[in-house]
Amino acid sequence: MRQTRVVCSVCLGVFIVNFILFGVKLYIGLASNSISIFSDSVNNLFDSLSVLLTFAVLRLMLRCTDKNTASMLHKSEQLFSFLISIIIVFTGLYFAYSSLERFMYPTPVWYTGLYLGVLIATALVKLALFFFLRTKNKAVGSPVLRMVGFDSLLDFFISCVTVLTLLLSGADHFSFDAPAGLLVSIAITAPAVKMLRDSGAALINFVPTATREAVNGILDAAGAGEELLYIRYLRVGGETEGYAFFRSPAPNAEALPEQVLSRTGVILYCIIKSEQENHDEYKN
Repeated sequence: MRQTRVVCSVCLGVFIVNFILFGVKLYIGLASNSISIFSDSVNNLFDSLSVLLTFAVLRLMLRCTDKNTASMLHKSEQLFSFLISIIIVFTGLYFAYSSLERFMYPTPVWYTGLYLGVLIATALVKLALFFFLRTKNKAVGSPVLRMVGFDSLLDFFISCVTVLTLLLSGADHFSFDAPAGLLVSIAITAPAVKMLRDSGAALINFVPTATREAVNGILDAAGAGEELLYIRYLRVGGETEGYAFFRSPAPNAEALPEQVLSRTGVILYCIIKSEQENHDEYKN
């Protein structure tokens, strides 16, 4: 609960910062006729809305007091990490499209020294936000803060490219920023796809087949395989929990969790469940 309250407070602050940056970049983008600055402002808008949605749902979840609240909060964070990673992927693809469009159809851009200075300041704000979120994530270990921090670092590089766009446009080289924009889009999309895969796997409690087989092998070697009914796996934060249901007390049950944890990294819980309980659950 304390961790989730910290995440909510940080998300609210990140929303305010991103929304202010959206307004500033939107004005400069429209005033300078810059596609890249306008797309950067839209990126900040998506960031602020995704963080606001995360804050709202986690805030509602904090009001729950039943025993499943902690697990639901962890799953909510995994869900929003998945959604934010999707937004980052589409942002990278959209930025690639904008860069290609600028390369093929150069557009005149007007700017002043004030606009350039403000854009540099917004880039530094994003960099400071990344270091702040990284520090908070080390303290609470939140997948949401990790994803938002990664997005802030990517936004810093995007803002640097927009500054480069203005400098090059002032020299009448409208398309020179396109290769840099494409490189940034690749830098955004490639790691975001990996994060999308990892957060999706955690969301659906995916556990590799090799890990499942290793756990089953340990149980069989200890003579507990014959009494095993099934194992349910749950991904909570960065950990994997396994709930092993037995029809009767398994041999060496006290030593099994330690063996499984040391060899597979899975936190194992041994639960005795009668055949009647298993039958009743199946009917329900």
